[in-house]
Amino acid sequence: MNLGKLLGSLKKNKIATFTIFAYIVVFVYSPYLGLDSLKMTSSYFIEMLQILPAVFVVMGLVEVWVSRDTIMGIFGKGSGLKGRFASVLIGSFSAGPIYAAFPVCYTLLKKGSAVSNIVIILSAWAVVKMPMLIVEAQFMGVSFMIVRYIFTVPAIIMIGVITGKIVSKENIIKNSSKEGLLVERIELALPGHSCGACDYKSCRETARALVLEDIDPNVCPVADESNKKELRKLLQGT
Repeated sequence: MNLGKLLGSLKKNKIATFTIFAYIVVFVYSPYLGLDSLKMTSSYFIEMLQILPAVFVVMGLVEVWVSRDTIMGIFGKGSGLKGRFASVLIGSFSAGPIYAAFPVCYTLLKKGSAVSNIVIILSAWAVVKMPMLIVEAQFMGVSFMIVRYIFTVPAIIMIGVITGKIVSKENIIKNSSKEGLLVERIELALPGHSCGACDYKSCRETARALVLEDIDPNVCPVADESNKKELRKLLQGT
């Protein structure tokens, strides 16, 4: 591998490069501290291997069984207060560490959830999860837990609304490093009915076919002019 390719690879994998560099610095500064850091990282990695398979199963079930219209109705832009409180409940009654929330929330985002509600789910998952509240009440007292909850939930909702106005769904998809990014963006550009009128079972399959099989860009008969314009733009790479 020449120097140019090496630098390109390092630039592409910035987080991994920074992490490795940080470990090297720590080991040079204190080998014992470096070993402790490595052991802690290994324990987190093992924990992730135990938890993430279940998370991927949940993602698959949401992808297959829950329609886009259902997600949009509960968590979409027009869901209003219903969507806000549903997001708080989903986050509050979740299970597992916070990093397990990100792939689940990404799936909800693809299926039509508003960015604001995704932020609310993540925030509720992190700070007002029911198991956490139970432990909090035992150690800090019920009154402390109730007062913190009363003030925390409105703050979570406000943060979600503000973030939703600043960060767009398209921007999140655009900056995602997940493989198949173009498929994700084309799926968002399609009407999202998964009606089968194009002879594919879902808009997801249609998006895959548009990217991988080079089929007619006008394959979707229910797409309106704005959908078609966005699809042409994505497929032409402009």
